Amino acid sequence: MKEAEFKEWLGRRLYQGKPLKTVGNRVGWVKAAERALAELGFAQTTLDDVHAAGQWDALLQALSQLRSDWRTNEAAARAIAPQSADPHLQVANTRQAVGMYGRFLDGADPNYDDDLQEGAASMSGIQKADVEAAMDECDAMGVDAFMDEYGYSWNNLRYWVERGAKSYPSKAIYGVAHRFLDNGAALGNDECNGTTARKKLASLGFTIVEQSGQPANLRSHNSQSSELELAILPTNLILYGPPGTGKTYNTALEAVKLCDGVEDYPPTKEGRAALMARYNELVGQERIAFVTFHQNYGYEDFVEGLRPSSFGDDGEPLETGFRLAPEAGIFTKIAERAEALRSARDEGYDFSGKRFFKMSLGEVANPEDDYLFDEAIEGGFVHMGDDGGMDWSEARFSTKEAMIDGYAERHPELPRQHPNNGIIEFPFRLRARARVGDIVIVSKGNLLFRAIGEITGEYHQVERENDDYTMRRSVRWLWIDRDGVSHDVIYGKRFSQRTIYEFTDAELKLDAIRGLIEVGRDGPEEGPSKPFVLIIDEINRANVSKVFGELITLLEPDKRAGMENALSVTLPYSKRPFSVPANLHIVGTMNTADRSIALLDTALRRRFNFREIEPRPGLLADASNRTGIDLVRVLTTINHRIEYLIDREHRIGHAFFIGCETAEQVHAAMRDKVIPLLQEYFFEDWSRIHAVLGDGFIDEDKLDPPPGIEGDRISSWSVLEEFKTDAFERLTTTVSTAAEERGD
Repeated sequence: MKEAEFKEWLGRRLYQGKPLKTVGNRVGWVKAAERALAELGFAQTTLDDVHAAGQWDALLQALSQLRSDWRTNEAAARAIAPQSADPHLQVANTRQAVGMYGRFLDGADPNYDDDLQEGAASMSGIQKADVEAAMDECDAMGVDAFMDEYGYSWNNLRYWVERGAKSYPSKAIYGVAHRFLDNGAALGNDECNGTTARKKLASLGFTIVEQSGQPANLRSHNSQSSELELAILPTNLILYGPPGTGKTYNTALEAVKLCDGVEDYPPTKEGRAALMARYNELVGQERIAFVTFHQNYGYEDFVEGLRPSSFGDDGEPLETGFRLAPEAGIFTKIAERAEALRSARDEGYDFSGKRFFKMSLGEVANPEDDYLFDEAIEGGFVHMGDDGGMDWSEARFSTKEAMIDGYAERHPELPRQHPNNGIIEFPFRLRARARVGDIVIVSKGNLLFRAIGEITGEYHQVERENDDYTMRRSVRWLWIDRDGVSHDVIYGKRFSQRTIYEFTDAELKLDAIRGLIEVGRDGPEEGPSKPFVLIIDEINRANVSKVFGELITLLEPDKRAGMENALSVTLPYSKRPFSVPANLHIVGTMNTADRSIALLDTALRRRFNFREIEPRPGLLADASNRTGIDLVRVLTTINHRIEYLIDREHRIGHAFFIGCETAEQVHAAMRDKVIPLLQEYFFEDWSRIHAVLGDGFIDEDKLDPPPGIEGDRISSWSVLEEFKTDAFERLTTTVSTAAEERGD
């Protein structure tokens, strides 16, 4: 495909007078269609060739049929959406994007339908009969065909308009209702504003309900799943096997595959380097987190606990001592970040040139101040108390020095104020430092935040009867959560309780702020959820019931946030509601030699899929060539003997030798890794160690009984200082001979 040219073309397409924010997604969907051409029955390998061959309409028809029921050509659907449990959504988005790519190849203007849509959008005469006509059409076509026909997305649907016992997607119904006006035309997904739709439908007497996922009365149409079920289903996976099989390395591969949807990393040195480079990049983006369980690991480390804090409830340092404050653990932090960035787009809210301010709206520890936050949210503003009785809105107060002079005139009995005193500093930041368009983040104590807004008006003061919160700036609220979210999601440091201050750019996590804004406002509702992965190494070394606590139930896919049987709990220390988002995947490892899989907590076994990672001697072929030692045969022989003497769970993995470049490194691996591990396996029973390795590595001497003591001679075992030159041939000969005797 002509990727660069198509991106430029899409960049000139407007949505409500502004450039599209989903260019990257659309290009990705077109690439997915090109990837599936063979499965769709086309001989061409590129979309450009399909277009040149005059088969574009056939391609659109094939994608439309696939959208109606992807099971009619599951191979094509999987080629388009290889990681999706139900490819319905991505196929639909692909069909829409391919239609636009066809327009691009035809040489059409990016805003080819501007006149039609602007004419439709300007019509405000929608009547109840027009809405019901759109509902009738939805009933006749089926909701899936209806959404597909008019280009509406299933992703992130939350609002539904009711008629009798049925519910309909409010935005789509409102947009399609325009076609029943005189000379009207249906509005597409990008041209229809969801908030406008809900307000207009409510004004016509329709009931609007908010619900994540499709209402049950719509599921009869083509047996489609709920909105979140159309996305990637959450993965709970444990990789188990003996030591040295590459379980931890495979978690990196699984995590990258879950995040990117691809696993094009061959088991070569270059492939591993590329994989780890991408893995580290995702770790840097905080989309992958890693934790190792151990015997003392607990709920307080994983979910949340009380930790010593040198800060008070007001966020300021304590003069003496410390207090215990609730603090989120790694699981809570990545879950909240996954929820915040669930629908984040790479080209979302533009923060260019904006400043970010933290602001308090009353004391969180004082319930009597709750009204200050509620007033601000309902009224669309932020406000601050004025202890000095000043009217800072006067034009002369544009600098700190002018404000200090003005305060001194008003209060001649007081010493001249320092520029950093809150009486001057806080009003100056709200009045002069913050500009229209800047972002304000409302804290909830020093560990949580509960609202994000954009400043829309200049500083002004109002009259107040019951308090002194007279200083005000108008704000458009972009995201609100009264319960609050951990500061770690958007900012690297805990908040100070200073009334207002400017954030440090280096600590801001703009992707998370952008994701929260995308969730909280109305806009294009396209694109899959952004995956996150938590890796738990050695998951069986901790008391799983103790670590997960009540959250073990929330791990089940259908109990995740937004799913059919979604559950939430109230965290015991912070008293905040908590649920596990569906876009958070969990990948664990378990060393079977450390503890048998049969002893693992039954609740965990039921909620996780288990995949065995076995030793793969064949991967040592290159190392064998480099070192001159037949490591494939050596490892196979050792594991056959271990399995005979103990069990298969105590075999050793290929990772012990895979990095060896010379024979000396192989000898070092045997001496420093393999033999000590066998000592642990056999509890220092050297006769069994000798049975595994033979006399090329282990020396047996005979000890006579001490004088005066009658007894038999006993064996004394030791590791040879220098292995015998034919040690590895001796190790493998017995097995080879036995195989020959069996006729294998």
